[in-house]
Parts: sequence; C-alpha cells; structure tokens
Amino acid sequence: MRKKGILQIHGLTGSPQEFVPVNEKLQALGYHTRMVTLPGHGDNPTKRFHETSAFEILDHCASEYQQLAEESDEVYIVGHSLGGICTLLTAAIRPPKLQGVVVFSAPYEHAYFYNYLHGLARMPVPHLIRGMYFAPRDKIQFTRPDCKPWNVPKLLQQSRVIFSLMKEHVHNIQVPVSLAHSIYDLTIPYPEMQKLAAVIGKSAPVKMTTLDKSGHRIFPISQNMDDAMQVILDFLECDCEALQAQSTLSASLV
Repeated sequence: MRKKGILQIHGLTGSPQEFVPVNEKLQALGYHTRMVTLPGHGDNPTKRFHETSAFEILDHCASEYQQLAEESDEVYIVGHSLGGICTLLTAAIRPPKLQGVVVFSAPYEHAYFYNYLHGLARMPVPHLIRGMYFAPRDKIQFTRPDCKPWNVPKLLQQSRVIFSLMKEHVHNIQVPVSLAHSIYDLTIPYPEMQKLAAVIGKSAPVKMTTLDKSGHRIFPISQNMDDAMQVILDFLECDCEALQAQSTLSASLV
C-alpha cells in the first residue's frame, strides 16, 4: 500500500493546533501527516512574524513539504487562508510526489481588511450578520503572534508580495485542486474562490465547494468542521482521482 502524506498549513496569526481534529482523523484513517508552524508563529518563534518575509514563509513550507515527501510515496497539501496561498504557491513549483491540494478561504487579489474594506458594504446584510455570528470562538488556546499598530505597514508590504507571487505563479499548477470558501467570510471575499478557480482551471482540474456554516475560520471552532473534514476526505478518497481522469480525458479530446 502506498504511503500517503498530508501536509497541513495554518493561516496568518493561526497555529497548527487548529488542525489537530483534522490531523487525528487523518492519522486514524492511516494517512501520514505533518502540521506546519509558519515562521513567526508558535510559542517561541525565532523571529517576529511581521519581520518575516514572504519568501521565508514559502521557503519554510517547501522545506516542510520536502521532509514529508521523503517519508511518503505521494503527498497532498491542505491549507487555510495564508496557508492556502502557501499551498497554491508550493503546488505551482511542481514538487515531486505532489498529487493534489485542498485550499480553504484563500484570496486571489482581495482581502477586506487589506485592500478591499469598501467591499464589505457590498455584502448582503443577511450575510454580514451571519458572518458576525461566525466570529471566532476558540475551543482551543494557542499563542498568537503579537502585532502592534506600527507593525501594520510591514504586514501590508508582505501581503503585497504574497498577492503578487500568487498572481504570477498560480497558473503553473497542474495537479487537481479543491477550493472551499464560506459565503459568510468577513476576511476574504467569497468571489476570490471563483477567481482562483478561473485561473487555475486553465491548467489544472478544479472543484469548488461553498461552505455555509462558518465564516473565515474553520478549524476547529465552527459548526462547519464536519463539512470541511468531508471536503478533505472526499478529495483524498475520490475527487482527486476523478478530477485527474477528467483532465486527462479532456486533454485527449483536444
């Protein structure tokens, strides 16, 4: 039996502890897992996260991927938010053994509190209210990076680099991609998933899933945890293979 490795990458100011329920489920099913702690995060970071460059973050994810790949026959990546961007950019460099990726709540060019605050005014009021209901209610405790107001310009600069890298390289992805996003996300606009799908779909098979029981945060605080887990399992157990077969058939008909 082939050993399948699953790399899990958390979002900005998040923690790998958010993936613990997912990690435990995957391990119980026989998957080999690894949870990434992004630079600047965790209990004892070597550098403050606002001082960490986009390239250091991406290099770290690539290193974590390499270590998992050395222990696995094939590899999949699951990423959330910033971790979703790292997932897509890692996939874009086409590392060996990568079979597919699952991305939750990732942006393509807009984030409400980065460059699209006026976009909240366009959100339907019922969605806005529902999104506020799904504001984070942590069931676990973990150390969050400390960000002072004067650090914000540095974070915005990092964000511009990451968004630029995303738009420059995401079209290079060739493995199946599963995208999932909540319509009540008050951090990343829901249409960002559709933008990503439109770009990635030109070179790789893509599946989109709309989540309706969470906001931006998914693991493990929302009512949508089971649905999000099912997105991952469906992809690992059948969607990835089906998407790849569909892509191969389409290519043969051209």
